[in-house]
Amino acid sequence: MLNTSNEIILTEVISSQIYIERISIIYLDNLSLNIMVVINRVCLCYLITTCLISAFVYTLIYHNLLYMKKIQKLSESVDEIAHVVFQTPKIGREAYDLSELVDDKVKKRLTGIWNELFALKKMIKRDDKSRSKNEISITKLEERVNYASDQLGAKIVHLEATPHCPSNFIKSWMGADFLTNPPIKLLQSGMEPGNCFTFKNDEANVTIQLAHSIFIDEILLDHITKKQSPIGDTSSAPKDFRIVAIHGDLYEIPLGNYKFNNDPDEPLQRYAVETPHPVEFLRLEFKSNHGNPNYTSIYRVAVFGKL
Repeated sequence: MLNTSNEIILTEVISSQIYIERISIIYLDNLSLNIMVVINRVCLCYLITTCLISAFVYTLIYHNLLYMKKIQKLSESVDEIAHVVFQTPKIGREAYDLSELVDDKVKKRLTGIWNELFALKKMIKRDDKSRSKNEISITKLEERVNYASDQLGAKIVHLEATPHCPSNFIKSWMGADFLTNPPIKLLQSGMEPGNCFTFKNDEANVTIQLAHSIFIDEILLDHITKKQSPIGDTSSAPKDFRIVAIHGDLYEIPLGNYKFNNDPDEPLQRYAVETPHPVEFLRLEFKSNHGNPNYTSIYRVAVFGKL
């Protein structure tokens, strides 16, 4: 019996030792694995840091070399200029003066400028004859105060129209739908082809805040002629439109329906109106054009009256 008990105890002791050894091995394996993971992470961080520092240093060196090359080229250019400026060729023991060198260059350039000015003068004289009628009408226009001029403070306060050029979210968010041909062109005096307000199709409502409240007695609408058009077409000119004056707190005064005749001899057309009260706002409701299926162009609007 005693021997049997000793054997049992010995067996348990041996089993315990084996179990402890296994646990120790497992623990050591896990510890070594964790150490390897930490070492790998440290190595990876070191590698990434080294790469970033190397890239930064490379960038600095690269840009420094570029700047050095630019400085070297600039220095060579300065040396060359200085050599040309300060070079004194001897001709009969006399040196050329710097002013003589400059005068020679200027004279050569002035010859070309005078030729260009002469050609431009001929073009202006030729165009003056074809634009004489339009110039006379503009001269008469400027004799009165145009209260719809942006130079006096008039502005576009409301617009209902579709942009001629395709729009997108960014353009709409920035308010640049009419960036190419904005409605402010209506209030400006330029009459060059393309210097106009353009919108898609033929319908639009434009509300103008005049420079001052006035009793309106005349409204003017202007457009280019077929001779002034690069393609010889003015079908985009407005045709039927309605005028509404706005008095006080949005009290509307209809001034009537009108038609712009696309007359090549009278591109500038006047419309006599009358407002019973001084008004500061004017709405133009364009209904149609002269046949262009894609867009309508309006060049100039002028408003006259008395304070």
